[in-house]
Amino acid sequence: MERWLAKSDSHPLAKRLADLSLLLENDAGAWERYGQFYEGWSHKEIVELVEAVKHAV
Repeated sequence: MERWLAKSDSHPLAKRLADLSLLLENDAGAWERYGQFYEGWSHKEIVELVEAVKHAV
């Protein structure tokens, strides 16, 4: 949750994009911190979410 409460000048979607990118790279630390939010999601679904976030940023 701290990640979403960072400085006001940092875009929350950019932070989410960074987190999702780590998940796609199978970063163990990222899965420990954020994996519960994406339980049951397929790799393809996370890729689609990354693309949607990129377009929103």
